[in-house]
Parts: sequence; structure tokens; C-alpha cells
Amino acid sequence: MILELSAALALLASVFSALQAVSVEYGLENGHFEERTSPTLTATVVTILVSVVVFWGLLAIRGLSFDDVTARRLAPFVIAGLGNPAAFRLLYFRGIDRVGARVAGAVVGANPAIAALLAVPVLGESFTITSAIGLACIVGGCIVLQVSRTGGDDSDDLLRSEFARAEGRDLLFPVAAMGILGASFVLVSIGLNRVDDPLLGTAVGQTTALAAFVVAFGGSGDLRSRVRVRDNLALVAFTVAGVFVAGNWLAWFSALQRGTVITVVPLSNVYPLVIVVISYLSVRRVPHSPRILSGIAVIVAGASLMQLA
Repeated sequence: MILELSAALALLASVFSALQAVSVEYGLENGHFEERTSPTLTATVVTILVSVVVFWGLLAIRGLSFDDVTARRLAPFVIAGLGNPAAFRLLYFRGIDRVGARVAGAVVGANPAIAALLAVPVLGESFTITSAIGLACIVGGCIVLQVSRTGGDDSDDLLRSEFARAEGRDLLFPVAAMGILGASFVLVSIGLNRVDDPLLGTAVGQTTALAAFVVAFGGSGDLRSRVRVRDNLALVAFTVAGVFVAGNWLAWFSALQRGTVITVVPLSNVYPLVIVVISYLSVRRVPHSPRILSGIAVIVAGASLMQLA
């Protein structure tokens, strides 16, 4: 029963992560924004604000304890927060806006490769055969996607047409987001070795990101004017996305507490495929791009192997 519950929670974490991306995409596509407004910046700030409220609220309910917690020990979470969620969400949401949630999700899903490669020199971890196989899967999956992307635009299939339309410069946004996300996980790992409280570490990271934006807005009226939410649809979509982010983290933590890594990690990494499933269900279509689906699946498998290693 414990195994079944942990697996369900891990899968739920993937569903929440996918719903976050789909909600942001819906808000960006269907919301009405003024000419000077930056929809992706607005989405980033709103989702971070919601996450801050949720995590500190949960800490208040659980009970706050700062015993043996110092600024030095929290420093890795602070630095990580500037990368993820601050820079990561801005780039990820920009990628969703430019190439769609399915393409952006597939690219960002390869982030364990960055984390594993950085963990070798930074954390002193070893690069195992499993890591090598995982990296090979990620590279192979990316090659499959690249070949499929240049294979032509099939307007009858959502995935194929989206990958075919993706411009190289637009892919830089999710690629950069992937790199930042992978690097932030290394910093979080350092932080957890000092403060063994994932919920507190996450709350500190989210708060740091929000504080960074507040400081930036205070110093730039032009930047502040780009965050305007006068459309209820977009505001609701971004707020819901923020709730899904919090749900993703909570489900992930709960799954790890109740189950084994070998069970939790693969299921929590399938969110790129969940994004695809949700997208096709929403338009009531059947996918006709097995090569792209297999490429995403191989990336997911590679990411899971690298995390398990």
C-alpha cells in the first residue's frame, strides 16, 4: 500500500507540473494584455507570489522552527531561488509563449543531465554507467526531436506542426531554463546537507525570487509597468498555475517520504508526456507523431536514469 501511495503521489507531481505549463499557456494565449505589458513576466510574478503564500502558510500550519538555522546555511537556497524560480520561470514561460508547452516541456525535461554533470565537480559525485546511459538517452531523444522538427509541417498533428514551426532562437529560452533548473538542483542539494527541511528551503527560495522582483520593480518604473493584470482570465490561469507549482512540490516531497527513489523518480519525470496527453485531450485529437512521442519518451527515460544514478 505504501508503494502504491508513493507511486500515485509521484504521478500526481507530474500531473501538477504538466497542468502548470498548460495553465500558463492558456493564460498567455487567451488573456488580453496591454501593449507595454509583458505577459510572461506577469505570469512569473503571479505564480511566485502564489507559491510564497502557499509554502509559508504550510510552514505556519506545521510550525516554524529555526533551531540551528543560520543565514550561512540558508545561502544555497537563496542563491538557488534567484535561478529557480526567478530566472527559470521567466525563461520557461517565455519558451512556452514562443514554442508551446509541449516543446518547452520536452526540452526542460532534460534538466537532470545538467544537474548530474555539475554534481561531479561540485558535489564530488561519480559519473556511473547508469548516468552515461541516461545521458545517451537524452542526447538520442533530442536528436530524434531535431530530425522530426525538420521533417516538415503537418498541420493535422499538434505535436508535429508545433515542432516544425519552432525556430532555433526561440528554443534558446527553454534550453536556458533547462540549464538553470539543473544548476539550481545542485545548489538545493548543498542546502539540504546543511538544513534538512525541504519545505523551509523551498519557501526561502521562492521568497528570494519574489524579493528580487520587488527590488527590480522598485528600481525601474518601466519594468514595473510591464506587470499589469487587468484580465480576469489571465489572472485566474496564472494563479491556478501557481497552485499547481505548490502541489507539484508537495506531492514530490510526500512521495519521497513514503516510497523509494527508484519508484518515485521515473513517475515524477513523465510530465512532458502528461503535457502532451492533456493537450491532445483538450483539442480532442489523436496523436499522429510516433517519432516525436518516442523522442520525448526517451528523454524522460534518460532523465530518470540520471536522477536514479
